[in-house]
Amino acid sequence: MRGSVYRFIKPEYQHYLGSFLLQASVVVGVTLIPFFTFQHLGGRERGASLAYGVVSLSLGGACILSAPFVSAVRNGLVYCLVGSVGFGVFFAAGMFAKNITVFCLLTGISMVFFALAWPAMQSWLGAQRNEILRTKSFSSYNMAIGLGLTAGPFIAGVAYEVDYRLAFLVVLLLGVLAAILLFTLPQEKHYFDIPAAVDVTNAGGSSCERKDNSNEVYLYCGWLTNMLGWGLTGAVRTVYAGQVDRMVHGGKLVLLSTGLPLHVFTAQSAPTAATLYSWMQTVLSLGYFIAVLAMSRTVRWQHRFGVIVACQALLGAGIWVLAGSDSLFVILICHLVMGAFTGFGYLGSQCYSSTNPQLKHRRIALNEGLSHSTGFALPLVFAQLGTWYGMTWAFRYT
Repeated sequence: MRGSVYRFIKPEYQHYLGSFLLQASVVVGVTLIPFFTFQHLGGRERGASLAYGVVSLSLGGACILSAPFVSAVRNGLVYCLVGSVGFGVFFAAGMFAKNITVFCLLTGISMVFFALAWPAMQSWLGAQRNEILRTKSFSSYNMAIGLGLTAGPFIAGVAYEVDYRLAFLVVLLLGVLAAILLFTLPQEKHYFDIPAAVDVTNAGGSSCERKDNSNEVYLYCGWLTNMLGWGLTGAVRTVYAGQVDRMVHGGKLVLLSTGLPLHVFTAQSAPTAATLYSWMQTVLSLGYFIAVLAMSRTVRWQHRFGVIVACQALLGAGIWVLAGSDSLFVILICHLVMGAFTGFGYLGSQCYSSTNPQLKHRRIALNEGLSHSTGFALPLVFAQLGTWYGMTWAFRYT
């Protein structure tokens, strides 16, 4: 392969490892938001929702604005270097914030940097000329970020238990390591400058290409599903964290059920509310990973309304049960369901956005921007409804 140098690891695998580390860095940071807000900034659910919302809105807006420039530079990997390091530095600086405003400013700037790296990572994989190999690469990429989503909350919980400042330093360390791995990839124009190994035109094209004429309605359904998934994920990560905190301090959270508690979690005994919350986020991310893994093995879920309706129904049941449960076991199952729905929406929206080669870059940018903007708005709505009607009201009637 002309222009490529195999050193210690195949470039694709190096890319997946860098993606995993960068995703884990972001998730560690996001997991810190609610309890850092509660314990060090004097805020509650509305403050945590605002901080999370600023992160989502900054990422969404910057993704859309930076999309035209990703392919305009000679080496897009520069964006990976600047974006990953900038994210780590500014988010880690958030540990010195003394109020919500400063914290939101620093984390918002960090996500602008992250938005430079995120499209550039996908652009490098998209340079693969062989459609079949490109599809496999994106599937593996989703596996990598799924693992990052799963490992991030666990890492955050362990580090936070030692010292909250250590958790912020972990964000910086992972961001720098990701930057090194991604920036040292071979330039795409050299690495992928080979004739396609398989003529995908003669092979009949991908599933999405064969169904291009009927793709439009599924494209919008995919976008809406993705927006709902990430919006609810944001609400659970911020608003529901306050519910967990209250249940633990009130001695109302049990391991199995009220009739057979087995163990009652309290503020006076380990694990703490922050650790329990990190477990829930780990399981939510695990659900995402399982869904993406299952969907990468088949295309039968594509272009089927029945699958979309079934997933929506399962999500509704999970949210409704979550609102009234005081069982850690049931709560973890509900988080698993919500994570799986988020994975379903994200991978589906990626597929439908990529169907039209002429519009795929614009559509992917819009998809990212819309989903993260919803991640800004929905937690704020849930927090306000919680202030008016109780913290579980919005979850019960979603």
